[in-house]
Amino acid sequence: MPLIIIIAGIILLFVLISVYKISAFLALLITSFAVGLLSGMEPLVILQSITSGLGSTMGSLALIIVFGAMLGKLLEQSGAAYQITNKLVDLFG
Repeated sequence: MPLIIIIAGIILLFVLISVYKISAFLALLITSFAVGLLSGMEPLVILQSITSGLGSTMGSLALIIVFGAMLGKLLEQSGAAYQITNKLVDLFG
């Protein structure tokens, strides 16, 4: 039974994104809520689970995104991004 629920969740996610053109983030939230309900979880427990999982994921990604943005800004202000772009255009056309 759990395997059927997982397969149904994957199909639902695919349909929401490809057929109904719902954003992947929103489709993932809808699908995770639906899979939780089909698995017999209480709605409040599902929301707590989604919130804690999303919070921990965003917490670990936030640092990477911030440092990437800082590095990009430094490359832009120093002119290194312009030099890298020119070299790549020279190499690859």
